[in-house]
This record gives sequence, structure tokens and C-alpha cells, in this order.
Amino acid sequence: MLQFTRITLLLGMAASLSAQTLSFGEITLATPATTPPTYVVNLVLSTANTTYATAPNQVAGFQFDLNYDPTKLNVTVGSPLTNFQVNTTCLGTQFTGCTSVATYNPSTTATQNVGPGQRAIVIGCCSGNQVNNSSQYPVTSNIIADGSVATLTVQPVAALTASQTLTLLNQVGTTQGGQSLAAATVPLTIGAGPSDPNHTGILDLYKVYLVGGLSPFTSNSAPNFGSGNIHLNDLILELLYQTGALGYTLPAACTDYFDAMDTSPADTATTRGGDGQITLNDLILELLRQTGALGYTVYPVRTARGGTCVGGKTTSNEPTASARTAGPLEVRASLELGPTEGAGTSQERIPVFLHAGRDLTRVGIAFSAGDERSQLRFQPAAGLTPSLMYNSEPGFVSVAFLAGLDASGGTRTLLGYIVGPAGSGANMKVLGTSATGLNDSQVFAVDFSGRVRQ
Repeated sequence: MLQFTRITLLLGMAASLSAQTLSFGEITLATPATTPPTYVVNLVLSTANTTYATAPNQVAGFQFDLNYDPTKLNVTVGSPLTNFQVNTTCLGTQFTGCTSVATYNPSTTATQNVGPGQRAIVIGCCSGNQVNNSSQYPVTSNIIADGSVATLTVQPVAALTASQTLTLLNQVGTTQGGQSLAAATVPLTIGAGPSDPNHTGILDLYKVYLVGGLSPFTSNSAPNFGSGNIHLNDLILELLYQTGALGYTLPAACTDYFDAMDTSPADTATTRGGDGQITLNDLILELLRQTGALGYTVYPVRTARGGTCVGGKTTSNEPTASARTAGPLEVRASLELGPTEGAGTSQERIPVFLHAGRDLTRVGIAFSAGDERSQLRFQPAAGLTPSLMYNSEPGFVSVAFLAGLDASGGTRTLLGYIVGPAGSGANMKVLGTSATGLNDSQVFAVDFSGRVRQ
């Protein structure tokens, strides 16, 4: 009780400072997976453009309130900070998992919040030895660095079928304090984090989507696509859209569905991922996550952009709402189809060559090709094994080589053959290509306008 009283007094002292921000950061799926899915939401502190004395970073503890419906959501508050303690109390009423009701308001920045929900205080305290003596409960003098400072573990009681929100409000921080030093209050406001770009302080758990989760599909707007996990079907869809396979035209760049495909660069605790383009880097990152590769076991979740998508743009001011303008890519190679060859009774095959315009070292290549009508399959060249190959739909094949191809400038490498019924070769064409350097993730262009004539 002595410890909690000291914290209360500390956060209740006032001073005049420029407001700093606390905002909703990255959302990830908790592991192991649960049903309904459990989300981990980062709260991000930013002290940019604020001052106290001569230093901008002075937060040593902070408080915030969360409003939500405790009959629909279970929320646990924690912190990734070392040697910092989290104290929580109920707002408005007791409920499962929260039994101590807040009866005071240490904040000087807002009126009493009656909930329902939780109040949380994060303060440095009691590292090392705890004894029943108030002199052994020093408040921290450590400063909290900008970044992820609190985590919310949220699980819906049942699958959400309508909007269910977390609302962040009633925030305040404190400067350094200790046995002999009176701390001052630092006002905090709601910032513009990656999961709340319009700094509303509201996070709608119903309108979120897993990055890379594409199948099944109902519409381009969340939550009308994805299964809540990443499966091979999602990886195949990423390949088909990315290489322009027959019937797989990319959606407008302002849609949630496009954003779910835009996996790379990866999301961080403080930054929304994606670059407004769908490239082979997106496919590679999704492959690593889908197969649980070392270092790729965190599945990020993004919030719906909102607004109305008109003419490829949205009314939302979310910073990645439309595809960013990118300069023309350097053409480093071409994909060429060779002359038709016989392949047994009533079948023929068309060779697919990669012609290197310059030296290529450990590059990834993906393509879709077909005659837009026949049932086709891809036969890899000897010694080459595609990382992903899709032959299931009539009219095209889609193939990705992601293990790293090497080729000297001016050389031609046989990747394999497109095999189909007699007559299919006459209408064969490359539908789309994608390529990246596996060492540097540098995206480049592969031309597919020509066909080898011999």
C-alpha cells in the first residue's frame, strides 16, 4: 500500500510542459495462436519536439486509461520496460480479471473517467530488494526512451461480428523522482501511431487484418478477407497477383486488400510496414513467415485505412493510403520464350529462358506465363527447383525461384518448360515478371516483351 500511495502522489504533481504523446503502435498476433485470435497492441511514447529544462526526454513514469466493453474483450496491460512495474485498476465497475476499482484521478489533464475499462500506471520501482520499509521503495530516476512502452494483450470473448473498440484517454507522465526529489507532471496527448494514424485514440479490433492473410476473399475492405492465419493459399495468391496471372489484377493501392499484400518492408513496433508497391520482396517475406523461418515468427496485424477509395485514392489521410510514386526500375534481365518443341503424343513444350543483361548474383525471379486457355504445367530445367509453382488453373502457370540464381552478363539460362496440348505454343506469352536481389532486397525489372526466334 505504501508503494501504490507513493505512485499516486507522484503522478498527481503538476508542471507546465509541452505535451508529449502516447499512441497505438503495431498490433501482432499472440503466439501460440488462440481462437478467437489474441492480439498484442503496442503503446508508443514519443517525446519529439518537447522540452523540459534542456532535454526533450523526461518521462520516467506514466498513466493512461482504456475504455472498452469488458463483456466483449479481455485486456491485460503489461510493459516491455526493464525494472518498471505496472499497476492496474478497474474503471467504473469490477469485472472478470479486474477487481480493484479506481476511486481517484491522479491526472491533471482530464476529468475523472468512469469507464468501463482499466487505468494503468507504469512506474520504475522496487527493483532488487523489496522490504516493508518505505525508504526501500524509491521511485525510479531512469528516463523512459521513446518507443514501445506498454503492451495490451487483447482477446475477444467470442468472434467479433461488429465494431469493438479500445479507446485511449486520460494520459499523463512524470519526470524523474526519488526519495528526495519531487517529480513534476508531464502532460501526454494522443499521438498518431501506425495503428491510429488520425490520432483519434480509438482502435477498432473488428476492422483489423493480418498482413499477408489474403484467402478467403469477399471484398477489398477489412474484415472481409483472410482467415486469421497465413497458409499456402495466401502465398500462392500473393504470387498470382504479383506476376499478373490471368484473372488476378492487383486491386487499387488504397484498398485494405492491397495493403495486406504489401508485406515489405516489415512492420515495426512504431512503424506501419509496406512501401505502396507489390514486389518479389513481399512474396519472400510472406514465405518466411508462412514457413516459420528463424526470426520470422511474429505476425503483424494492421488496422483498416477507412475512408472511401475513389479512383485509386482514399479520403483517409493514412500515409500509405495510395501507392507511392516510384521511378522506373533498372532492367537487368529479360524473360524469353523459345521455339515450340514436341513433348510426346498431342503435347508440346515451350522453353523459358532468363537472359542476363548484366551479372546477376543471388537473385530471385518470379513469373506467370500461358496461352490464356489451355491446361498447362511447368517442367523445371535439370538442377533447378522452383520455390513455388502453381499449375492448377487453366490458361497459365506461375513460378518463383527464390533460392538464389546466378548468371553472368550476356548469358542465357534455361529455367524450364511450359508444357501443354498441341497448338498451345502458338499463343504462349509471358504475363508478368518480378525480381529482386536476395542479398540487398534491391528490386529490378525483367523485360518480357520479346520471344526467342531460332
